[in-house]
Amino acid sequence: MNRPAILAVAAAVLVSAASAAADTTPTDAPDVAMKKDAGGKDPKRLEFGVLPALTYDSDRGVGFGAIGTLARFHPGFRPYRWRLEFLVYATAKSSPDGGTELAYHDDYLILDQPGLLDNKLRVKSQVGFRRFSTSGYYGLGNATEELDDVDDRFYQYDRIYPFALSNGRFELWDRSTDEHTRRLEAFGGVGFWYNRINLYEGSLLEQHKALAEMDTPDGHVLDTLLDGTDDHNLLMFTGGLLFDTRDHEYAPTRGTFTELSVRASPGIDAGLTFAGASLITRWFQSLYGDRLVLAMRATGDVLFGSVPVYELAAVGGFTRDGAPGGGTSVRGVALSRFHGKIKVIGNVELRAQFLPFSIAGQRFNLGAVTYVDAGRVWADYEQVEFMGEKLDDALPNFAVGVGAGLRLRWGETFIVRADPGYSITEETLGIYISINHIF
Repeated sequence: MNRPAILAVAAAVLVSAASAAADTTPTDAPDVAMKKDAGGKDPKRLEFGVLPALTYDSDRGVGFGAIGTLARFHPGFRPYRWRLEFLVYATAKSSPDGGTELAYHDDYLILDQPGLLDNKLRVKSQVGFRRFSTSGYYGLGNATEELDDVDDRFYQYDRIYPFALSNGRFELWDRSTDEHTRRLEAFGGVGFWYNRINLYEGSLLEQHKALAEMDTPDGHVLDTLLDGTDDHNLLMFTGGLLFDTRDHEYAPTRGTFTELSVRASPGIDAGLTFAGASLITRWFQSLYGDRLVLAMRATGDVLFGSVPVYELAAVGGFTRDGAPGGGTSVRGVALSRFHGKIKVIGNVELRAQFLPFSIAGQRFNLGAVTYVDAGRVWADYEQVEFMGEKLDDALPNFAVGVGAGLRLRWGETFIVRADPGYSITEETLGIYISINHIF
């Protein structure tokens, strides 16, 4: 669904921080006659910033591109009157034939409008284009096994999806102080995707799609559980509540952030009528000031109906993430390694900051993190047999990843993370270099 947008959201933090350092309002502009704000800047200024977007992870490869923003500031609106954000981004990865391919492509334009209805409503709209030519499919349920003697394309398919999204957040209650947030918000949104699904010859998904069309017991199982394998349109509505008590949005040391969300598709194409619900809660506790913090996240997600295959490997309505696997879920486990209608994921991190320093007046802090991630899926709400085996009869029941990594914090809102991770259940290694904590 919209899982890869996490990278773009994180990268936007850097642009927001960097653009705030440059006032691009012409010195002869009429607004300059207005009073300056506390920072000596024109309160009605227009700011622009562009920076490179560089990442790496084992699932998508080396990422490169550019991200930029154009923001209009105005008294009475926080943090700005409106902001446009754009991303042009792709990743390069070795291909099965020994060459290099662009495994993932992401272009988008976002319009963010906070401060509406007396600063109670914030509306964000987005149009974009994505292609993920190495989308993963390893089968359904928790009992799937990854074979060593097959081509990489055996577990992959190609998904191309232009899309348009819009969502709004409305403040229901706010008792925030300078020390921490204490806010309850409601959100709602709608999205439209055109999905083009290309199946690689001989791939597992191609085989399962063909089997689903057969009048056999195994075919009936796949016909019930596997949908969205042809080109289709998808319309989806989301809604829910957000409760935030964190002391900092990007590097919290105490508080919680909880999302309760629902999502539903009316099935405008290919019979894809489904609904889902998610509960995602994050908890932060300082153990030694801001130098040592215990951070935890728990995720539960359920789906009902005729669910497209890619949604079986995603969770969340407001915050989108992958099912167990990938650099923001269970590190060390392959992205989209597991597909199912029920998912639970847990993450525990011990975050440390131990070396503050300055360069050219800019504040930095070097730190580290150790973590344990775990998660699992269930293919359906009752035990299902496929090819003589139970889809969810795998031991150990949870996919587990462990690791330790580095953090470099620049200023208040920009964090670079480098996380090697090893799955003790899958016996696989992943390396993830990106922006921001994973939660």
